[in-house]
Amino acid sequence: MSELEPRRHAKKAVQARRMPSEVVPVPVEEVPDFIRDALTGTSLLDPFAQLASGWFLFDAKLRFLPVDATHTRIEFDAAGKVPGADVLLYTRRLGEIHRFFVALQDELDRREERARRTPHLSAEVGPSIGSNHDERREARTDSDRHDR
Repeated sequence: MSELEPRRHAKKAVQARRMPSEVVPVPVEEVPDFIRDALTGTSLLDPFAQLASGWFLFDAKLRFLPVDATHTRIEFDAAGKVPGADVLLYTRRLGEIHRFFVALQDELDRREERARRTPHLSAEVGPSIGSNHDERREARTDSDRHDR
């Protein structure tokens, strides 16, 4: 076959299904708790929202793959339980998959915010633990107290 001739593929050739995934900075052992925290309060766990979105027509597939000691790849896909559900509810399926990954990102942001706040609080509280609060109180003048 020359390079100029078009290549013909088998009629029934099926391309492998690509599972949407995201790498998160969470060890594999902590991923189930991470996902539980991420999905708490979302419409993905609400039975009425699942019914309204047609989620009951899909079978959720979730897989965790370790990337290294501190990172994990989370793969999530929704395959149709009913023939034709993938085609008829394609945009809803993509919306649910997108909502899942947004919930993961929101949980990562919450954890990052908590981690950022924690050292800040410990730096404030740390020096004052051993100090005498009465000395600080005496150092203030009466005018300082009235300015507040």
